[in-house]
Amino acid sequence: MKKTALVFLVLGIFLFAFAEDIVLNYYSHGVENGTRLKIIEEFEKLNPGIKVNLVELPQDTNKKLQMIQTVLQAKDSSMDVFDADVTWPPIFASAGWVLPIEDHFTKEEIEDYLPGPIDSVTYKKHMWGIPYRTDAGILYYRKDLLEKYNKPVPETWQDLIDTSKYIMEREPGMSGHGGSWAQYEGLTCNLMEIVWSFGGKVFDEEGNVIINSEETLEALKVMNDMVNESKIMPNGILNFYSGDARAVFFSGKQVFLRDWPSGWRKSQDPKNSQVVGKVGVAALPKGNEENRSYSTLGGWQVMVSKYSKNPEEAIKFAKFRAGKTAQKMAAMGLSHIPAIKSLYDDEEILENMSFIKEMYPAFYSAYPRPKSPYYAEVSNIIQVETQRMFVGKKTPEKALKDMEFQIKMLLGQF
Repeated sequence: MKKTALVFLVLGIFLFAFAEDIVLNYYSHGVENGTRLKIIEEFEKLNPGIKVNLVELPQDTNKKLQMIQTVLQAKDSSMDVFDADVTWPPIFASAGWVLPIEDHFTKEEIEDYLPGPIDSVTYKKHMWGIPYRTDAGILYYRKDLLEKYNKPVPETWQDLIDTSKYIMEREPGMSGHGGSWAQYEGLTCNLMEIVWSFGGKVFDEEGNVIINSEETLEALKVMNDMVNESKIMPNGILNFYSGDARAVFFSGKQVFLRDWPSGWRKSQDPKNSQVVGKVGVAALPKGNEENRSYSTLGGWQVMVSKYSKNPEEAIKFAKFRAGKTAQKMAAMGLSHIPAIKSLYDDEEILENMSFIKEMYPAFYSAYPRPKSPYYAEVSNIIQVETQRMFVGKKTPEKALKDMEFQIKMLLGQF
């Protein structure tokens, strides 16, 4: 018996020694400074027998989506886990390409994530991804100019217009407000923040198109006012992407700016900015006193392919990738904004990114863009019709009516 037991023991050791590791393919952003590889190394150290291979996605977000869609449409099992932009979960979930993962979390674990990011991965009562970083639109302002003219940070969009006009009259060459208003996704993000702040929406809870409302019309009129009536926006605003919007503000020629948190470091870098030490940040204005401030949710999450041959291991890695350890590593190494609430009290993160404590209310209240498997098409309709309003081809009423018609046609709601 002893010899038999010894034989089995030796055989077991032999089989263990030569057992192949499970290899997961993680389709992700590029390596950058190596932080993502360090996250993978930490996971592998804690989970012997599982290896993770990072497959770099293209830099362009649209090309990322195309690459992931191609793999999923082919039911290719070579992709186990992948990064997803904040608007993608309904696309993949409605197609049946990804695994729901809420059963792998406790209630306490889910509640430690910011509500906006969790909302963005929730579609038709299931959780389809795990947020690993967040983002939200915020208001940058020239605190030195507000102090000079004894003006408070604007509470409403009308306050922002009035304050802009007041300072522009006294500061030659100054514009009032700026943002990303070119015909691309940035315009949708900027627009939805104003629409929500007046109480407007694109869809109701059942997915019906309700964009054509008095609330949305009021928001469009305010945006049109900024461009064509009060004229507080800089020349060329209709062609401004994020970098263009920042450039004017950083040059010292603008009072307010709607931007993402990633602009903060650059605003305080003397190589890029003429307003170092003169910038404050705040939540975006409200539409009126009856409503609250809204920020468009940005960020990324990890999702698990339905066609993975190792779903349990893939979900284990996805949880780690979007867990506290990895999010802290990304905050320290890549300045990513955490999607986990408890990390906003982490002393090391606050020392590395002190500004996030001040911006926390904006991150907490960030709101997901309209959820639809056809989000890209919906967003494009909104962008095109808004720009036609800006250049005077349509009134706000006509632009809104045409938005409604086209979105309903797209979704077959006539």
